[in-house]
Amino acid sequence: MHSQHRLMLERAQSYQLSRPMIPSRVPSPTSLPVDERTGTIAFAFDIDGVLVRSKDPLPGATEAISMLQKLGVPFIFLTNGGGKTEEDHVTLLAKRLELELSAEQFVQAHTPFRDLIPQLQHKNVLVLGGTYDSMRLVAEDYGFKHVYTTSDIYRSFPNIYPFDELTSEYHKSAGREVELDSAGMLQISAILIWSSPRDWGTDLQFMLDLLLSHQGFVNTISSLNGNKSLPNNGYGQDGQPSIYWCNPDLTWATSHPLPRVAQGSFRAALQGIWLSQTGLDHIPNETTVGKPTKATYLYGEKTLVAYNNKVNDEDTPQIEIVYMVGDNPASDIQGANSFVSPRGFEWKSILVESGVHVAGTSPAHSPTHIVADVLEAVNLAIAEWTTGNCQNSLSKSSTLVDLTELTIKEEELEK
Repeated sequence: MHSQHRLMLERAQSYQLSRPMIPSRVPSPTSLPVDERTGTIAFAFDIDGVLVRSKDPLPGATEAISMLQKLGVPFIFLTNGGGKTEEDHVTLLAKRLELELSAEQFVQAHTPFRDLIPQLQHKNVLVLGGTYDSMRLVAEDYGFKHVYTTSDIYRSFPNIYPFDELTSEYHKSAGREVELDSAGMLQISAILIWSSPRDWGTDLQFMLDLLLSHQGFVNTISSLNGNKSLPNNGYGQDGQPSIYWCNPDLTWATSHPLPRVAQGSFRAALQGIWLSQTGLDHIPNETTVGKPTKATYLYGEKTLVAYNNKVNDEDTPQIEIVYMVGDNPASDIQGANSFVSPRGFEWKSILVESGVHVAGTSPAHSPTHIVADVLEAVNLAIAEWTTGNCQNSLSKSSTLVDLTELTIKEEELEK
């Protein structure tokens, strides 16, 4: 038996001796005995509403992650958050949880933007989100060479947005003078939204301008717009910049008692304006990554495999089941439920009630399990694996009843 299996089995058996599970609520074991398995389980954790709320760790978060580290169970952080480099973000999370973590475990909403470098590295790109130079610095760290912000555009074209009484001084201080071509023009090849935009009015106005422009040149308008002989009535048919979103979430959990609007809501606002301006219900040439998209789960699985191979020994157990632990049914649960692993991994979803999802309500996408918090999620998954129940998940109703019987405390790991 692999040492990781032995540790997990010993912990589960020790716990079950002290608090045995109710037999009628435990599914039938698989035909393969636990001690003959060659694989392992793994975890992908959302962060906001699962491990932290605003700047504070949620109850059980440190204990859950510490438990997996002690047991040698591989895990990554798969978040629709962003706005920092992976190194900076994992440093911040490690400080809040008071644990040692690695940037190699971190997949942010915009991490897949790294795959755009070959085609956009030397093109002019507009980045949205964050404050001052924060998104520019992240984009440059990824490898983009010509990065502009809305503040840059405002500083060079100060009449671009008329309702600037509250933001003009900020943009003047945050922006840089743009480099114009020999004809006095600036061309934007792509728009990348890295986190929730701050100045919606200015950002929406300038994005609309670019979507209606001639080949992405600032302060131009395409002569093809409204041409009914062309696809989409000519809109988006004149070399306008592509848009790359990285977070479809409409809302997210903060220290405020109610969910707050996020990048997905900004996108909905742009879509509403686009519909009213063009009559089209979709924006051409846009791509979305971030949960629940397939692209992000592919990237996350690749990261999880690489990390598992790095931290475990030469006879590393291969991953068989991945538990996605999240608080948002529309991103975490939907993504895990719909993802088909090219490696043959089974993805399961665990919805926690510590974030966006409100306890007692029916989620739009049904998870494998619903639990109170991340510690219960981890203990439930380990109990399933070590008792051989992974092929037949506990029902939602059974999960809600038995969670208090499945909590392995951090102090028990020290024994």
